[in-house]
Amino acid sequence: MTKIKILTLALLSTCLMLSAKDYKASLFGVKSDGATLNTRSIQTAIDYISANGGGRLVFYVGRYLTGTIQLKSNVTIQLEEGAILVGTTSVYDYFGIDGVRAIIIADNQENTGITGKGVIEGQGTALVNNIKTQIQKGYIKETPAQASPMLVYMKDCNNVTIEQINMWDACGDIQSYKGCKKININKISIKSNLSAESKGILLSDCDGVTLVDIYFNTSGPELIYDSTSKNVSVVNCRNENGKAVRAK
Repeated sequence: MTKIKILTLALLSTCLMLSAKDYKASLFGVKSDGATLNTRSIQTAIDYISANGGGRLVFYVGRYLTGTIQLKSNVTIQLEEGAILVGTTSVYDYFGIDGVRAIIIADNQENTGITGKGVIEGQGTALVNNIKTQIQKGYIKETPAQASPMLVYMKDCNNVTIEQINMWDACGDIQSYKGCKKININKISIKSNLSAESKGILLSDCDGVTLVDIYFNTSGPELIYDSTSKNVSVVNCRNENGKAVRAK
């Protein structure tokens, strides 16, 4: 290998990585202009990081438009303060797991999560209007509730961390976890009131869930889990009226 090739590879490695585990989203072609649809670029970044030992995909100040992205094992999305991951208003840019759509999904992954002081924004009103239009035209056979994406949906995942993130303006329910183990959700803020039954966190068949210092402002129940979930701890979680949040 020539010296030029060695130098080129070294420079590429340095540019991609902020540290041993941090990667700038912008270096994968992800745009922060609020207009460019970044779904494919973000997914490419996640796949690359997962395949190369894991790390954090870091987003800085800006609005990052996206459809559904799939989190992979050993990858964390880090939204720095001022970074907003914005869901597109076209329902056709979303897909999901077992019919459940979301901006961020994960299926049978481990050691993954979403952290930082940034925002996941669903653009709920505009997206619901788009869904209703497609239903009226006969292109979608589902009801608006069935077609509406959540912000986060994870299934059969292990060791999940959701920390400090702000979750805003979903079409309906905000986040749901099914069959997951070791979930830690800490210091996040949830504000979403578009749907009259908008639920903050849903747990189904989960084991080992810790919910700490969460602020809820939802029109529906803040937290729902039943007997299929166990070892669930809820500490210092409150709604917009200052009342303690408990399972419903």
